[in-house]
Order: sequence, then C-alpha cells, then structure tokens
Amino acid sequence: MSSLMDTQDGTFAREAIRQQMCNYGRGVDRRDRDLLRSVWHEDGTLDYSVSGVTTPDQLIDLLWSTDEKTDVWLHPLTAISIEVQGDRAASEAYVSARSYRSTSKTQVRETLIHARYLDGWSLRDDRWAIDHRVAITDIRITREIEGEVWRSQGRPDRSDPSYAVFAALREGRPFG
Repeated sequence: MSSLMDTQDGTFAREAIRQQMCNYGRGVDRRDRDLLRSVWHEDGTLDYSVSGVTTPDQLIDLLWSTDEKTDVWLHPLTAISIEVQGDRAASEAYVSARSYRSTSKTQVRETLIHARYLDGWSLRDDRWAIDHRVAITDIRITREIEGEVWRSQGRPDRSDPSYAVFAALREGRPFG
C-alpha cells in the first residue's frame, strides 16, 4: 500500500492534501508558478467562474498578468474538511485571500475575497493532486486604506527568506 494512502482512516492522505492546499496559497503569494501548478494533476481542471479560464495554466497566466502591481498576496485557509476514500478524496476549504497594492507612500488598495475551494482529489503515481476545483466567491471587497508595504522584509517571489529556510533544511545547513 502506498505511504500516501496509508491507514484506513486516511491520516497521511489528509496531511498530503493539506500540504497541497498550502502549496496553492504559497504558490500564489510567492508567485511560484511551478509550486502553484503542482497542486493539480496535468489534466486537472477548474471553475473559478471566469470566462475562458478552465485549466490551471490559464488561471496562472491570468493571475500573473493581472497581479503585476500587487505588492502582497495572502491566502490563509481555514475550516478545512477532507474526506478520503481509497485513492480519491473530496475537500472544502475557506479562504480569506487578501491583496495589497501601494497607491501612494501612505495609501494601499486592499482587496479582500472570502471564498471556498471545493476540490476533487486523486492519488496518482504516489502524489495527491487536484482533479477539479470549484471556487465559490462569497464576497469581494476593495477599499483604500492608510498604510504602507514594507518591501525590506517579505518578497513576492523566490527571493523571499522562506525559500532559504527550506533550502537549509534540505541541504542539511544551519538555519539563519
């Protein structure tokens, strides 16, 4: 039996699926195309209710073309429900995606999207990935707020310090 199908209760499968859900948010937040794309199987599909966007590659192209000026994306997931049956699974997760774009030195445009991801998953070649996602947007709010983006800290790409932490782990180097 595959290590990712694990026990009867699906503990390892649920953890692999949770990690893939985190990879989605991290892929968008860090603008990491490869990580974001890895969340779906090669033939995976989606429905974000956006005309002409039915594949992960189309979604990624759309995100990258419209988010050029976005300074910060945040995709925390909550209320994650996962049900596993053999090599298939279904999940629902709530997301409060936020984006921030500087409009002046002291003003930021905040976009807040409360949505749910309804995903159909399968295990293929020892990897859990999405077969099909339906994204249901419950509300979208855009507003101007007082604030500033601190560019000296986090980065919306692979130069973000988080990549160095994971690289140190994989390479057996000291952290920091």
